[in-house]
This record gives sequence, structure tokens and C-alpha cells, in this order.
Amino acid sequence: MELAVRAAALAITAALAAALLRRPNAELALCLALGAGAVLLAAAAPLAGEIAAAAERSRLLSGLSPAVYAPVLKCVAVGIICSIAAGTCRDAGSAALAGCVDLAGAAAALYCALPLVDALLDMVEELV
Repeated sequence: MELAVRAAALAITAALAAALLRRPNAELALCLALGAGAVLLAAAAPLAGEIAAAAERSRLLSGLSPAVYAPVLKCVAVGIICSIAAGTCRDAGSAALAGCVDLAGAAAALYCALPLVDALLDMVEELV
């Protein structure tokens, strides 16, 4: 909870400062936004270990094999990374590039999900 409040405060402050800087110096405003984003990601990084442990525990309790669970986690990671990258491109004023990042992310997520499709096809094949 505390991290969320601090992150929101930093993000709002950085967004307001970037808005003030955007007109006289758009490049500096973008650097400020990227720097604030890096600080926010660094602050959230320690949570990754706990999240990974909870994900592993849920995988073990569900009985899912890593071959099924790993592609789901990869798709989530691709979505997060591409969302951040596309938002940064939009902030920089390049909506077309953001669209390309979104499209590449969708293709990468589909590629990561191919093992799930293969597993599904194998199950269907066994039933037939």
C-alpha cells in the first residue's frame, strides 16, 4: 500500500513537472518522465521475488506443469514490457511507433503462447 501511494505521488509530480517543461523543452520533459519511470520500476523491483514465489506456489498447488505455466508468465511479461514501451512512445509524440510496439507485442505474446496451442492440439489428438 505504501509503495502504491509513493508511486502515485512521484508519478503525479513528475507528470506535472513534465507538462510544465514540455512546451519550452520537450526533450527534457521526456527525460524527466523516463527517469521517474525508472525510479518507479526500481522501487517495485523488490516485489518481483515475492510475486515469483507466489506464482510458483500457485503452479505447484494447481498441478500445472511448467510447460503450461511458463508461456502464461511470458505473455504477461511481454504485455507489461510493451505497454510501458508504447506509453513512452506516445509520451514522446510518436503514436505510430507506439502502434508498432503494440503490434510487435501482440505477435510476441502469440509466439509465447504457441506451446499452449501445441499442448491443446495434443490433447485433442489423444481424444480423437
